[in-house]
Amino acid sequence: MNYPSYLDSIMSESGAPLRSLFFDGVTGLPTLPLVLDSLRSVASQQTKLGIIFIDTGRLDPLEEEYGWEVVDQLLNRVRVFLDSLISSFPPLKLFSIHRVSGDNFLLILSSDEPAQALTFAQVSQVSSQLEDMLNQHLAEHLSASIAPYARMFNGYSVLEYNSNIRFERLVSRAINQAFQVATSSQEKVGQGQIQQLSEVINGSKIRVLFQPIYTLSNLSESLGYEVLSRGPQDSIFESADFMFSLAGACGLLTRLENLCQLQIMSVLKQRSMKGLVFINLEPSFLEHDQYQKLALFQSKDIDPSNFVLEITERIAITNYSMVSRALADIRKRGFRFAVDDVGNGYASLQSIAYLRPDFIKVNDTMVRGIATDFIKQEIVKTLSDMAERLSASLIAEGIEYEKDLQTLLELKVAYGQGYLLKRPSESLSE
Repeated sequence: MNYPSYLDSIMSESGAPLRSLFFDGVTGLPTLPLVLDSLRSVASQQTKLGIIFIDTGRLDPLEEEYGWEVVDQLLNRVRVFLDSLISSFPPLKLFSIHRVSGDNFLLILSSDEPAQALTFAQVSQVSSQLEDMLNQHLAEHLSASIAPYARMFNGYSVLEYNSNIRFERLVSRAINQAFQVATSSQEKVGQGQIQQLSEVINGSKIRVLFQPIYTLSNLSESLGYEVLSRGPQDSIFESADFMFSLAGACGLLTRLENLCQLQIMSVLKQRSMKGLVFINLEPSFLEHDQYQKLALFQSKDIDPSNFVLEITERIAITNYSMVSRALADIRKRGFRFAVDDVGNGYASLQSIAYLRPDFIKVNDTMVRGIATDFIKQEIVKTLSDMAERLSASLIAEGIEYEKDLQTLLELKVAYGQGYLLKRPSESLSE
C-alpha cells in the first residue's frame, strides 16, 4: 500500500502490538483512530476532504451461507483492488481505511492542488466511478454463486474543516452522511431485486437441472440425480443460495419453495428416471411443522421412497427436539435424508449422529485438493467411519480433478458428483 507521506511515520514506527490494535487483521488497512490526527492536519490545510463509504453490509448473508473464510477472502480482494486505484483520479489522492462500523471501507480523497479545494461534484463522480469499477471487478473474479452477495454500495460526502467544531464530530457527521447515501442506494436496489424475485415466482421462471450421482467404483452406474432449482439464466437468481436467501429475508420463501417443488415434480412426471431423486429442503421448514404446507408433502402422485431430502449443514440446529419430531414424521412417510455441505458449516459430528441421515454429502471445499491434503483425507476417513456406524453412505460433492477422484476411491467413498463426472444439465441423459 502506497500511503500518503503523512502516514509513513505512523506505519514505520508502529510495532507489532500497535499494528494489531490499529490495523485491520484481515486486510492490513489502518483503522480510523490511527489516522485521525493526520486527517485533521490535511483538512486544516486543504479546507475540504472527500469521504467515500463502501458499504459491505450485504456480506452478512454470505458469511452465514459460506463461512467467514470466504468473506475474508472477499475483503482482501476489495483491498487489493483499492490499492490499485491510488493514482487513478488525478489530481486527487485516495487512500483506504478499513473497519468503520463492521467491515466497511472508508476512502479519503484529498487534492494535490491545495489552492483548489475539492468540490461535491468531484467526490460524487469519483464515488460513482469507483462503485462501478469495484462491482465489475468482483463480478469478474468471483464464482457465480457468490457474486450476487458481493454487490457493493458507495456513499459520499464532503468534510469541510471548521476549527470551531471538534474534528472528531466533523468526521462522524461526514461518515454518517456518506453512510446514508449508501444505505439509500442499497435499499433502492434491494427493492428492485425483491420485485424481480416476485416476477420470477409469479411467472414460474424456475429452471430444473439434474446432476448425476455416480458409484465411484463403477462410473457406469449412478445412484440417482440431485435436482437443482435455478432462476433465469444470466440473472442474479442463477445463484440458488442467493435466491433463497433473499426469499427468506423478504417473506417469499414458502412461495419459492413450493414453486420449485411443483416444477421439479412436473418435470419428473414427464420423464422416465432411474434411481433416487435428491432435493434440497430449506431447514427452516422443519420448525413448527412448516414442511406440511409444501407441495412435495401434499402430493399423492409421488413415491416418497424415491426421494432423498438434503438438509444443509451450514445452519446451526438449536431445537433438536422439534427437528427430531419433524424428521420422524417425514421418515414415516417414506422419505430419506442426506446431510448436505458437511465440512463447511456449523454442525458438528454430534449433530450428524443425532440426525442419523441416510447419506452424508461432503462439501466441495473438502473434496477439492484432497489428493495432496493429508488433513482433508483424515477428515473424510473420520466421516467414512461415522457413516459406516450410522449405516449411511458417503457422497463426495464437487469432484473436479482426476487425482482427487482416485484419492476418494482409495478412501472408499461410495458415491460422488462433480464437473469431472458431469455438469448439471436440463437433460437427464448421462
